[in-house]
Amino acid sequence: MTARRFRVLVTHNEIHPAGLQRLVEIGAQVDLMRGPISEDDLVRELQRAPTDAILMRGNPPLTAKVIETVSSLRVISKQGVGVDSLDLAAAAKRGVMVTTAGDANSAAVAELTMALLLALRREVVHLNERMQAGYWDRPTYQGQGLDGQTLGVIGLGRIGRRVADLARGFGMRVITVARPSVGAKFGVKAMSLRELLTEADVVSLHCPLTGDNRGFMNRDAFALMKPGSLLINTARGALINEADLGAALYEGRLGGAGLDVLSVEPPTADNPLFKAPNVIFTPHIGSETTASIERTAIRAAENIVAVLTGGVVDADCVVRSQELGARRACDTRSRPRRPPRQ
Repeated sequence: MTARRFRVLVTHNEIHPAGLQRLVEIGAQVDLMRGPISEDDLVRELQRAPTDAILMRGNPPLTAKVIETVSSLRVISKQGVGVDSLDLAAAAKRGVMVTTAGDANSAAVAELTMALLLALRREVVHLNERMQAGYWDRPTYQGQGLDGQTLGVIGLGRIGRRVADLARGFGMRVITVARPSVGAKFGVKAMSLRELLTEADVVSLHCPLTGDNRGFMNRDAFALMKPGSLLINTARGALINEADLGAALYEGRLGGAGLDVLSVEPPTADNPLFKAPNVIFTPHIGSETTASIERTAIRAAENIVAVLTGGVVDADCVVRSQELGARRACDTRSRPRRPPRQ
């Protein structure tokens, strides 16, 4: 009797050839779904043939209904690091391993974080628009630098630590929300969230989205921040209450925001931040560099290959929902608490 080929379902439009090659090398049948993809679309596709692995990016969400559809499923591999679009409890219940790309995209996201910060501090977008409109603002321009400023990193995982290293290269003081022992390990001063918000000139978000911290950057948090301070978010849009951020920017309590992520993507035209002053947007492309796209595809594919062929998955890539019993990725040391109400 001939053994059935492994089937890998890819739930986004394309996979980098280098990642595809890893799967082809083990003789896997790779089926690509082309979006937009609904929950029902996924269920129908999984019912069509036994599936051993799913390789996914951000969307569509892998709900309990989807995961419970297929008994042959052994691994869900994320081409990225965020797992908020995946029902970890359902995966754990079915004994399905969940993996991420580990450190494969952290450099790219950290670089975009600093790009947004520099663009805001030196008013790059505004000055470009002024020059194209015929204005020469050099005689009156007085920008702000990063040297001597304090960066508050919320989420001291792989990306947060890279951002801290880059920021120190610009002469910034770096603080974080973590246990003192964790801060000491990485050379960053640890403190409470309230203390960080009151001390930081720039707050940068790098924490996973959980049930506890959705919308934690809200009116109360912005009230604690320094007048004129900046907010950078290259993590998940739903960490921020966007209506409250828009109000803080309109009222001048914050000096600006750099956002690679929004709560609804693609955003709707009525998003309150589109008309807010001094906001720079990018379309969730923090990890989208040529090198990072290739690395994350290879890592996601290699995780699948390891599971299906009896190999060992890099521990840095395994989402340990089984042990933690919650929607948390491997590095949960810096989960922020909600800001206290005043």
